Amino acid sequence: MLIIGFIPIIISGFVLGAYVSGDRVRGKFHPILDRVKTEAKMKSKILLAAMLVALIVAGCGKTAPTNNTQQPREESPAVETAKPSVPAPTREAIDYHQYLKKTWVKKNDADKNFGNEVSFSISKIENGKITGELMVVGPAPSYPNASANLNGIMINDTAECQFTDSRENKGTIKLVFEPNNEMEATITLTKKAQDSKAQPPVGTFQFAPYNLKDIEGFSPIENQSFMVDLNSWGKVKFVSGKLTGGSHIPAVFYLTDENGDILNNFQATLPYMVDVKAVLFEDVSKDGLKDIIIIIDDGYAGQGDVPLATVYFQKADGSFANDLKLDQEINDSKNNNDVKTVKSYLAGKTIT
Repeated sequence: MLIIGFIPIIISGFVLGAYVSGDRVRGKFHPILDRVKTEAKMKSKILLAAMLVALIVAGCGKTAPTNNTQQPREESPAVETAKPSVPAPTREAIDYHQYLKKTWVKKNDADKNFGNEVSFSISKIENGKITGELMVVGPAPSYPNASANLNGIMINDTAECQFTDSRENKGTIKLVFEPNNEMEATITLTKKAQDSKAQPPVGTFQFAPYNLKDIEGFSPIENQSFMVDLNSWGKVKFVSGKLTGGSHIPAVFYLTDENGDILNNFQATLPYMVDVKAVLFEDVSKDGLKDIIIIIDDGYAGQGDVPLATVYFQKADGSFANDLKLDQEINDSKNNNDVKTVKSYLAGKTIT
């Protein structure tokens, strides 16, 4: 439309130009009129140039129409962010060392079974296997204790053991290792002996370590109790004491841990009413293991202070053996006044 509007102007410019040129050809040349016509012709050319520039600019600036209608944006499906998985709580690995060599006794307040007293100890847990000892106390001294070796396997935090005791009772014992220094034991009999007086109780019971606090009438002798490193036992406490609950007052000796849990009872066979004079921990058998020499003073029945010596030899498995015949020999020879004398006497002996 813009181009059509400028067509008359363009035509008039060309006509005027032609007219002026014709006059010049025909000789009709008038200076003033010729100047006017020339100026008009120049103006027409300028106007024509301006229109051409305008058309070019207008054409360049025009752009194709665009469709401004917005298309709905396709949203990607929402992806649920995976929540970090929380691992299930795992039970801490149990240190089985804390259960070894203790005497585990049935807790009377944990059950209402009034069967025979039973206890057990664990000597070793290694390579998925467990070994120990079971002890059953009869109802009266006339019925000796029944004992049995325990052998079994470890499954997670549980031990499954078999036993045959000294009275021919056969059975199994399942031990569950629990925290807080406790254990659960389930005892089952697969064969019962004819003599049922010292029969292991059947059922599930709670057990705790036998502790010095559990010994009725026990009185420790502090100046003859020592912390000592005893080879496979590690650092333990040797405890001297007396049982003051009755008319007889025997001397007793134990190995305990730092909490007073009893690891070993030396079962001393000494007279009553004695005082502990000295204790020595030294390897007198020359096998690389520390042995224990104990000197007591026997003042029973007004005899005065008569020294007596007893010696406990440590074995490769950590147990202690007392040779009553050797004790008698030391005391009869009067080489029992002090630990140094006993040590010198034993130096000339071959001890097996």
